[in-house]
Amino acid sequence: MEYNLRINNLRKSLSETDIDTIFISNKDNIRYYSGFTGTFAFLLISENKSIIITDSRYTVRAEEECPDYEIYQLKSGDNWLKNSTDKIGANVIGFEGNHMSVNMLDQLKQRSGNKLNWKDYSNAITNERVTKSESEINIIEKTISISDKAFNSVSKKISEGITEKEIAWEIEKEIRNLGAESLSFDTIVASGLNGSKPHHSPTDKKIKQNEAITIDMGAKYKGYCSDLTRTIFIGTPNDKFKKIYNIVLRSQLIAIETAREEMTGEEIDKISRDIISKENFGENFGHSLGHGVGLEVHENPGVGPNSKNKIMSGMIYTVEPGIYIEGWGGIRIEDMVLMTDNGNKLLSHAEKESY
Repeated sequence: MEYNLRINNLRKSLSETDIDTIFISNKDNIRYYSGFTGTFAFLLISENKSIIITDSRYTVRAEEECPDYEIYQLKSGDNWLKNSTDKIGANVIGFEGNHMSVNMLDQLKQRSGNKLNWKDYSNAITNERVTKSESEINIIEKTISISDKAFNSVSKKISEGITEKEIAWEIEKEIRNLGAESLSFDTIVASGLNGSKPHHSPTDKKIKQNEAITIDMGAKYKGYCSDLTRTIFIGTPNDKFKKIYNIVLRSQLIAIETAREEMTGEEIDKISRDIISKENFGENFGHSLGHGVGLEVHENPGVGPNSKNKIMSGMIYTVEPGIYIEGWGGIRIEDMVLMTDNGNKLLSHAEKESY
């Protein structure tokens, strides 16, 4: 992976500020800039030094995974922050304000003897992750293929009498059997009336004949996430289901096909939302059309009604319109796409119903 390039890009951004050192505590950002996969570490990056701070549980792993970093091993009673920032010559620290609590920031200030100036540098730290490299795209495509295959396998086994929880468990087993390290989020299985709740948690409710099931699922592979939603029908779908399903599907396909580089997330969202609104279901589409996916299942870029950010080549995001009607149920269809110079490239290939 291109960790040196990422670090150098971050260093270049410092030249336009008075920040001389960056402190990274978020685990996904730590992995992005160093390759470290453990659960406890901090990074300090200055113009000339890169230090990873961890304890004895992870020093060997840090040596193996982060060859370009100097290892600072935490010891009991050690003022690791003061020692490491003194070593690096830090004066002004840029930190991830969007990932750090006020309490943690206060503790860090105290550990450093209140001699450092701390400034929020969240955007610069996280924006580097928005555009995916070729190696990242390859990993994400593999992750997507895992969730695609898992859905195709499990969906064929769903029948009357199985519970929502049992479907979720079958999906998790299949995802792990296909090589994923974990789920990217807790699987959503919403059947019948539960479909009106976009983020319903699976229950012991049994699947009935002639009802819809919305399945929202994802895998994590080599740290990267996938996100997929399908709505299927057990039995023979009625006219109302087919009508609403086709509205959702059409709004998704047109948004995927017509979105172009440099459109804002807001503009792409509007493509799909206008189609749903013209069919008088605008009030039943309450969430954003999509979101970025990478090391986190929800990350930038935003693709919603207030997303002013531009969607550029190399960005991966979801397109997931939905219609939810209390007392009836809901339908959502979600795929991941890669924006290219020629528009979106569809990355998800799980089976999708058409009526």
